[in-house]
Amino acid sequence: MVLDMSEDDRDADHRREFLAYWSQLGTPAVTPYLSMLDNSPHSRDVVYHRDPKRTLFVENATQLKTWLSRTGIFTSGPAATTRLIWLDQPLLPSQFPRVGRDVIAMAGKSVLDLHVRPGSLLPVLLGCDIDGVAVYACVEIEGISAKEAAKGFRPSRPRPPSLVASTFQSKPARRRVVQRADYAWVHGRGKNAEVGDLRQRKVAVVGCGALGGYIARALAQSGVGSLLLIDSDELAASNVGRHLLGMESVGVSKAEAVARRLEADFPHAVSFEAWKGGIEFAKPAQIEALAECDLIIMAGINLAGELALDRFRRGMGAAPPLVWTWIEEFAATGHAVSLFAGASLVDALDDDGRFVMRLTSQWPATARGIEPGCAVAYQPYSAADMMGTINCAHRLSLDVLIGRQQGNVVRSWLGDRDMAIAKGGTLDGAFDRSFCEITRDWCAS
Repeated sequence: MVLDMSEDDRDADHRREFLAYWSQLGTPAVTPYLSMLDNSPHSRDVVYHRDPKRTLFVENATQLKTWLSRTGIFTSGPAATTRLIWLDQPLLPSQFPRVGRDVIAMAGKSVLDLHVRPGSLLPVLLGCDIDGVAVYACVEIEGISAKEAAKGFRPSRPRPPSLVASTFQSKPARRRVVQRADYAWVHGRGKNAEVGDLRQRKVAVVGCGALGGYIARALAQSGVGSLLLIDSDELAASNVGRHLLGMESVGVSKAEAVARRLEADFPHAVSFEAWKGGIEFAKPAQIEALAECDLIIMAGINLAGELALDRFRRGMGAAPPLVWTWIEEFAATGHAVSLFAGASLVDALDDDGRFVMRLTSQWPATARGIEPGCAVAYQPYSAADMMGTINCAHRLSLDVLIGRQQGNVVRSWLGDRDMAIAKGGTLDGAFDRSFCEITRDWCAS
């Protein structure tokens, strides 16, 4: 119990649990307060934005503009500024600011004068280090109303900032909780040493369908900073049941819609680019852009596109590694193959362009669905069936990016073996169990 501790131990506990006490003794906010700051341990002026959904703190106006535009918010005029006060150590509850003068004293004489505005709340940030981790809290203060501030002063010569700041002295200070939303925290709570490297990486995802869309999102969630998304198709209503995108994107380019979706969900990332078109029709400049990527992922595209991309890679001086992923009938099994410079997927194709290391074969004609009225073939499987292959490709892609996988390899997802047998497929001997991942040597290695 805290009451049974010595004073020193009690103070240490209060400092260690600073945010918990700040929250308990503070005022709940209707919308979140988010920090995109770089966690440098020093006091400084920062930029903030407040809208009906959030209050956001960033380092500068350029960062703010990028973040807001990716979430569909466009503003004009100068960005609002405030002060980050970096504390030597977390505050004890008895030291929490209670009125404006407490905050002004913490900031230093005249420091807040540049940031106060009549009729506006000023959110002042407090930052400190707890066990090697940067944490933030916010305290809001307010002063004179805009109407009162105008009394006795001309529009051309408004009330001086120092006088405006003096009106913030005696009003209550409202404490708010701040959530970190910076890159290192979002992608690993500051404990993932690979995030800094992944943020600098750029990955091309060729094919933004059921597989590629989810793989792209998984990479963004893992901290990959930049994605180049390539697809020739628009989203159809029949795609929605197993695609990352929903009905609002029907009729829109898959590549462009996935890019915009990821921008909105991960506005802190570096970039999401989209190309609409088949990879087999790539122009020389586009092929050069592919060569500059750290990894190319080929996700469930047609044979013509696969062969074209393989040809492009063989023509590159130092081709980026390739992860080639797709699923077999009914998504009973799926594959993720890593190929490095010098390896060609052609080495693993038979005369009919089929993968020689398939795990199922001789499926009956009913294994492929045909849409009534248009004779378009499709694979009859659910979103749940394909997730094993997506996870397999996701892990292999990360392993390649961070150097854990440095050679050609085949990783295969084994799905529902009983279902595959019941549907009439012939299973390879390696497909000897269900719902697991196996690793095999590349057939041409």
